[in-house]
Formats: sequence, structure tokens, C-alpha cells
Amino acid sequence: MSVEEHCKLDKVDKELLQHLQDKFPVDKRPWAEIGGRLGIAEEEVLSRSQRLSSDGVIRKLRTILDGQKLGACSSTLMAMRVPAEKMEEVVSIVNEYMSVTHNYQREHDYNLWFTVTTCGGKDLRSTVEEIKGRTGIPDSDVLDLPTTRVFKIDVRFKFTDFKDNGEGEGKGEAKGVKVSRNTNTNRSTNTPDETDQVILRTMQNGIPLIKDPFEGVAKEAGISQAEMIGRLRKLISNGVIKRLGISVNQRKVGIVANAVVAWKVPQEQVESVGNTLSSYKEVTHCYERITIPGKWEHNLFTVIHGYSRESVEEMAKRMSEAVGIKEYLVMFSNEQFKRTSVMHPY
Repeated sequence: MSVEEHCKLDKVDKELLQHLQDKFPVDKRPWAEIGGRLGIAEEEVLSRSQRLSSDGVIRKLRTILDGQKLGACSSTLMAMRVPAEKMEEVVSIVNEYMSVTHNYQREHDYNLWFTVTTCGGKDLRSTVEEIKGRTGIPDSDVLDLPTTRVFKIDVRFKFTDFKDNGEGEGKGEAKGVKVSRNTNTNRSTNTPDETDQVILRTMQNGIPLIKDPFEGVAKEAGISQAEMIGRLRKLISNGVIKRLGISVNQRKVGIVANAVVAWKVPQEQVESVGNTLSSYKEVTHCYERITIPGKWEHNLFTVIHGYSRESVEEMAKRMSEAVGIKEYLVMFSNEQFKRTSVMHPY
């Protein structure tokens, strides 16, 4: 697995990343507002943000939408047993699909794991069947595991708890910030109108790190910046936009280990175990998925990030003891082939 060089972050960098990730201001002068929080000038906030972007720490500033509220998308988790000599070919085929947002090689007999998400009327089943057909991997070597319940999706990290080792690099656990659970959420009654849809489409493509980041969005929507900001605030309060903030390349700050932990949970305990596991800050995702009797019987999935394999393994052990579930698999990522965001059809 290739290892990216860690970036050295000072105290202000870490505090800035936390605000950019968790509390990006919906304001005409967001950099000035963040500067007020941190006690530094607006110009320094912007220049530091641009540097962190050019260094690869910040992936993108964008909105994260609630697909369940929009009623627009369907997804599944796929796993394949891929022979080593076919891995490059299969990965190339899978990665062609825009509907594939994440694709990892993991330490398991099923060694390729990827998510498929289709939006805007595209058929998930036909996409899955097309991928299977093109890769040539037989059904006996494929898992298709749709989500039955979402307990948590919150890919965020804690930067201000870092303990410096003298070189500015963080140690400790990767920590999410917010527990976000939902089950069978109804579509919002505040359906985005045509102008809202332009805002949503433009912002999920990415917001530039410039002095007036919302100016271009307002122009694209054909409205004033004041109206655009008002609409954006409403979309956030309605829950259509789950979060406005940066996504971070965690490997650049030393968070180099991640694993899917699959749990075999009795059906009557799924809700309580799911709620408990999703309450851990180290867990960024927690889902219930279907099982395939005799082939795959682990029904609850969590994703844990950490600074080392040992920290992830220790966290999984602690979680196992807390919920009393002893049957679980820790599947580390060996290679990240693709990592992108779901693009909603606006």
C-alpha cells in the first residue's frame, strides 16, 4: 500500500481544519467569521486554507446532501473474490463507473470491496449486473449487500485533540464529531425548487477557496448573494444539506489505517448494538446490510479509522466487549483504488 507523506500541522492549522470541517459559516465573509473565532486575520485564514488545499490535506469544500430526504439514490456494497492476476483489469472496469464511489482492496478472501450508488432514476440492479458481467467474476465469488438500515454516516475527524510529538504530527485515535442516525427518513416536504437545485448542483461540485466563495454560486443560480445565502441556510435547516464543510485526506494527517468491521449480530439485538456502535466517535459509518445464508452472515458493518492497525484492532476489541458480540471480522484496507462522493442529479 502506498503511504502518503504526512503534513506537519501547527495548532492554528488544526483549529482551522476543525472549523472548516464542522462549522463553515454560511455568510458573505466566511473567512472573516472564522478568523474572529481563531483570533487571526481574514487574509491569514484564507491563505492557510489555500495552503492546506495545495498540500493535499483539504480535498474539497462542498455540501453533503441527504439522499434519503431527496429520495433520489439507491446503493449497495459489493465484494468480489478477484485472482491476483486479474485485479488490475477488474479494478479498471469497476472504476469506470461514476456510480462507484469507493473501491478498496481489503484483507479477506473477498478481497475487492466497492460501493455502487445510482441516482436520478438510474437502475441499481442493472448497473450491478453490468459490472458483474464485464468483470467476468462468477456469482459464486460475488457478494451483493444492500443496506437495510443506516445508523450513522459521518466522515469527520477530531483535529484539536491532537497531542504533538515535537514534530507537529498528531497521535491518538481518529475521531468523528457527530453521531448521525436515521431510519426510513421521509422525503422533506420542503422540496427544493429549480433555483435551489442549481445551488445544490453547483455546490456539490465544489466551492472554491477564494475571498468570495459563494459569489459564483449566486451567479450560476441567477440570484443575489444575499438571496443565495438565505436559501442555503434554509436547505441546511431543512436537512436537505446535511453538512457544508471540507473533506480531508486523512492520510495526510497521519490517519493511515482504516478497516471495515463486520459483525454477526442476532436480529433482535441489531438495533441496540447498532446504536451503541454508532455512538463511538472512532466509527464513521454504521450500517445494517442483508445476509446471504451459508455464504455471508455478518449483518452489521462499521468503519473505523486510526493512526495504526493496532489502534483500530484495539478499538474493535473494546467495542466487541461493550456490546457482547464476539463474532466479527476486521478487514483492513490494503489499497484505495477510488474514493469520491455521491453526485446527486441536479
